Order: sequence, then C-alpha cells, then structure tokens
Amino acid sequence: MTMQRARRLASTAVVAVLAITGLAACQQSPDVAAYVGGGTITEDRVQDIYDQVRDELTAAREQAQQQKGASAEPLPPLTMPIKQQDVLNTLLTVDVLRKSAKEHNLQAADSPTVEQVAQARNYSPQWEYTKLYTETYRLRTALQGAVKPATLTDADLRDVHSRLVKGGIADPSTTFEQFKNTLSPENKSLLETYAAMRGELTKIVADEKVKLNPRYGNQEVVLLSAQGSDGKDVPLIVLPFAGDDESGDPYVTDVSAVADVA
Repeated sequence: MTMQRARRLASTAVVAVLAITGLAACQQSPDVAAYVGGGTITEDRVQDIYDQVRDELTAAREQAQQQKGASAEPLPPLTMPIKQQDVLNTLLTVDVLRKSAKEHNLQAADSPTVEQVAQARNYSPQWEYTKLYTETYRLRTALQGAVKPATLTDADLRDVHSRLVKGGIADPSTTFEQFKNTLSPENKSLLETYAAMRGELTKIVADEKVKLNPRYGNQEVVLLSAQGSDGKDVPLIVLPFAGDDESGDPYVTDVSAVADVA
C-alpha cells in the first residue's frame, strides 16, 4: 500500500518544544515550567489553566449527581481531558508559532472558531485552554500557505516510507523506489510544506533557547501524520526534543486536525 492509499493526513500543530541536558536554571527555580526567549512560563500559569478545566468539570459532575438524587448510584470519577503537559505544550506551541507567523508578517487564520474546536474536542469554549488550543490551529493554517516548500531528500522520504510501513499504513512489500515513484503530487506537497515548517520551527526553538522543567519529561512535536483505516495516527514529519530523561518515551499532545486527501 502506498501513501496514496492512506485515507487521511493529519497535521498536528503541536505542541511543545524543549530540549535540555540538565536544566540547572529550572532546578534552581522550581516555580518555572519553562524558559522561552528570556521569558518564563510559570508553574502557576500552567496550573491555573489546568485548574479552570478541572474545577468546571468537577462542578458539573457534582450538579449532575445532585440531580440524580441522593439514592442514585455515584457517578464515575472525573476523567480529565487534558494534563498539565498538554497545557505547557500548548503554551509553548503558541509562542513558537506566533514568532514564525510574525517573521512571515501573518495573522492567524479566521478558522476554525473556538466554538468549532470545542464541539469537535468536547471542550468548553470558555476554557482558556480551548482558546489557546484553537490558536495553534489558526496559526498553523496561516503558516501552511506561507512557508516555502522544502526540497525533499531521499533520506526524508526513506524516513516517511519506514514510518508508513511500521505503522501498518504501507504494504511491507512496497519498496522505497515504488513508494517514491507513486507518491501523489498532493501528498508530496504536504510533505514538502511540513518539512519546511519543521526547519523554521527548529531554528526558532534554537534561537529562543527553550528550556523545560525536567518534571515534564521528553517532548515530541508531530507536524504531520497519516491516518489509516484503523483510525490510528502514524507520525511522518516529527520534531523531537529530549527532556531530562532521554530514555523515556516522548510526551505528545493530541491536537490533530484531519484533512481528507483524495
């Protein structure tokens, strides 16, 4: 199966950024979640956004329990739709994408709206997290049409082909040459665009000297992924960042925006 047979391509704006090999500064300042370009994202900032979601959902659960009556079975425990890592990743992503948009003299796109994202993700449109999350979509949409497509090397394409095979989207019997020669113009264009975006974001992250508190672990930004018939996403264009524990699995926030590809 070639890439043309993958049903959809998802672009995951995503999320977070940071790479460190020790981070003495954060160890000295435990109230700092991340350092970005001379500024900081505090633990309080992350917690406030997280707490808004938790408090509203807790209140809604308690109200629903009261409406059922004292004799009713207890409702299941609250399951949070986000983690603190998601909050920090989204704050970092917005910061980096804003800087990239500024370099291109761009404003965020008009869509999707906060209400549309809230409905799609089952979030409240009143949450600050939802508003920040929506901004990652809008900024990525604006940048997608502005970045100059990168020239794909065989190494780039081999990595994509390998990921498609390992992810069960491409037939293992499909050789690299077959994949390369049958890659559709639409999918090739997507790969070129997001490879270019990865290059730009890599430079911004380096210039900003982004550093993360070790408690947030490893991070990985998935810029483009393919989704097959089983509904699972397979990362294709990835910007990895090692946290304090380089041996651990990277933390990835799911902010997939799926686009159908003919």
